[in-house]
Amino acid sequence: MAHKIYDNLAHFDTFPSDLNYTGIVTDGWNSPVNMVPVVLLISLLVQGLPHGFLSLWVLINCCFIHPWMDGIIGAFGVGPKYLVDEYAVVDTRYWPLQDPCVTVISLTELLIMAPLCFFWYRAIVKNLWYKHYCGLLASAFQQMGTFLYVICEIMEGLKHLPGVDSLTAPKFDSYIKLKYFWFVFVFLNSLWILIPTYVYIKYFQEMKKDFEGRKKEKDIKKKK
Repeated sequence: MAHKIYDNLAHFDTFPSDLNYTGIVTDGWNSPVNMVPVVLLISLLVQGLPHGFLSLWVLINCCFIHPWMDGIIGAFGVGPKYLVDEYAVVDTRYWPLQDPCVTVISLTELLIMAPLCFFWYRAIVKNLWYKHYCGLLASAFQQMGTFLYVICEIMEGLKHLPGVDSLTAPKFDSYIKLKYFWFVFVFLNSLWILIPTYVYIKYFQEMKKDFEGRKKEKDIKKKK
């Protein structure tokens, strides 16, 4: 049985190893939604250039991942045909089925996580007072969204992923399993769990240090 949108894509549940991909790289790049990452990127870069890993991480999330890729392409199936097709293959819970859980996560990325990352990036490059608050809040949303995304799929038997027939992790014996399960589902999702954890540790340490510094200043003023 063919994909309900693209006849040449494999069936939702089976995804055979001879997956016949339909994407044409140049199709859909003239879509108006592709202005979203461009406008956001320009808006952020005029605030300041990224310096260090964390600011680059926030920039990528704010301009590309949250609003454009997951929030628009993944949720609604509009944009570059290559990416639209990739979302249909990597997890059919995105626009082909519009699974309620994944759709809510995608809309949260578009409407909440992207704006938080916008202000977070601005606070990083300008060293503003609310940097830690935006960072901790954005990271909490990112991590919770990832946990929900992964756990809900595991509870459903990984049936929406290509190359997976059961809860048993697939072997490393095909390109589809390596790319879509081990790289995308396992490795990439791990980043949105590990990096927010790193942010928690880093920012709480910085906040503690700042608090202790201010406390010492107050104690010195009292002694005087």
